[in-house]
Amino acid sequence: MAHMLPPYVDKSCKSTAEKNIFHLLSSSAFSANWTVLHSLNLARHSKRLYGEIDFLLLIPGSGIYVMEVKGGDVRCTDGVWYFTDRFGNVNSSKSPFVQARDAMFSLLSAIEKEFGRGYHLTRKLMGFFCCFPDISFSEHSVEYEQWQILDRDTLRTNPEAFFERLKKQTLLKHRNQRWFSESESILSLKDIDELCHFLRGDFERIRTSKERLEAFHKQVKSYTTEQFRILDHIHSNNRCLIQGSAGTGKTMVAMESAVRAAATGERVFLTCFNHMIGTWMAELMAPWKENISVVNLHAYLFEASRGFDYNQQQTNNQDFYTEFLPNLLTRMFAKGILPQFDRLIIDEGQDLIRPAYLQLFDAMLKGGLEGGRWEIYGDFEQQAIFAELSRREMIDLLNSYVSLANFNLRINCRNTKQIGMETALLSGFERPPFLLEHLEGAPVNYLWPGTGKEVDILTSCLDQLVNEQVPREEIIIISPRRLARSVAADVTRHNIREIRTAGELSINQDFFAFATIQSFKGMEAGYIVLTDIDDISSDQMRKLLYIGMSRARFVLMILLAETVKEKYKAILRNQLPVK
Repeated sequence: MAHMLPPYVDKSCKSTAEKNIFHLLSSSAFSANWTVLHSLNLARHSKRLYGEIDFLLLIPGSGIYVMEVKGGDVRCTDGVWYFTDRFGNVNSSKSPFVQARDAMFSLLSAIEKEFGRGYHLTRKLMGFFCCFPDISFSEHSVEYEQWQILDRDTLRTNPEAFFERLKKQTLLKHRNQRWFSESESILSLKDIDELCHFLRGDFERIRTSKERLEAFHKQVKSYTTEQFRILDHIHSNNRCLIQGSAGTGKTMVAMESAVRAAATGERVFLTCFNHMIGTWMAELMAPWKENISVVNLHAYLFEASRGFDYNQQQTNNQDFYTEFLPNLLTRMFAKGILPQFDRLIIDEGQDLIRPAYLQLFDAMLKGGLEGGRWEIYGDFEQQAIFAELSRREMIDLLNSYVSLANFNLRINCRNTKQIGMETALLSGFERPPFLLEHLEGAPVNYLWPGTGKEVDILTSCLDQLVNEQVPREEIIIISPRRLARSVAADVTRHNIREIRTAGELSINQDFFAFATIQSFKGMEAGYIVLTDIDDISSDQMRKLLYIGMSRARFVLMILLAETVKEKYKAILRNQLPVK
């Protein structure tokens, strides 16, 4: 399969034809060592340095190829090309072959401008072709050769043969030209690395941490219709339970709801279970800190109880955070020593619905749980790894306080379809617990290190990401084990550091971040390397796989022990239905 840059297709890309070509190139054996840059993640109105290149193929042992894709029906009348999409809309344009050729020369000019006219990259073999995935194309013209046409029939029968012929004919066409050199004009892997370093920025946009912070409030504009509906319903109902699987946007909706409430003057308490997601939310919500208190519950319990007179020996007790501190603060709120909040918003509710915590929430909220304004967000399917009660018991406990409005988030807006399907598959679902309507992407990369080879394979994965120039802050190594007990601790070629907060990630970091699956719950990263997996059968490990795999937005690499390979094959034989 080709190395795709970027490794996904954004939901803004509406072209089924382009998505299908992405799948072909990203999953075919014949493209195994190719690098393919594509602009399917860029909005159609985005300004591109190299014109309208849909796909740019960098093929080692051959050359650089510009690919123009035209889906739907295509016809040419008196030199004008007409394209009809699946909705019957007709657009006219210049020849797609002329577009591809012009883009190729534009790219060559850009390379010459960047490196100089005599630089070796300016003498590389270059070609172009057009793809018509929805029709049989048999038109003839002096504008193009038949071997520059990839149509529906060829895609269905033998696309590999097309690309072999394309490479051969492009070489024959240029071999006798003065600029061509057998030693310098054939593209090498080193050439591809150099070209990617130069070209990548025009095809891929990776936001910095600062940009993410600035863009947070604007992200609501890209919410799904479902999330808009939930936000509207929340503020029409004072007491809400919002359920959704991993990646459905629970945390983002919770934060946006907090901002909307704060904008009306409400004093909001936004909390969660996980330390890392708590600090991350607090950083993002800093502009609203006057009205919104953001902290994970354990940290809040400890900080809010500072200065109160209690037996410090209690800190050694197992129930210090689950019983003692919640009961202490419940009394402080009941006595009016601590001020109550106007609205309570709880993320990771599956880990926080238990009697002592609910008594505290009841005391800290104006009107209590029965008459106050509150929202609880949770994934009660597989993420309740710290839960004290079953899903049914938690729901019954909430209902014992008051009747509430129930809402469901079902659309996965984090993971690619490939990651979403594989996550559901390995987690033991009979069908995906979400609708896969977001990104198209590359297949999940399964690696099967034998005994004693785990460190080598993990090192190789990190080498690959370094060679692909993936920013370090976009990569997280996660494991069910702490770093000291993980194979990652034995990697010597790369600097690996265990992190406790998202704030430790930065665009200038010189290390690979490591976190346990448990501590990274609720978070996400563009690239996830999941390691130390030697069990895929137990209920607890399936929950951890569900959490770990669903952290990845675009690329997921999983290192599984060879001993579970047969179990994985058995799971594949009972494949999930695609929705």
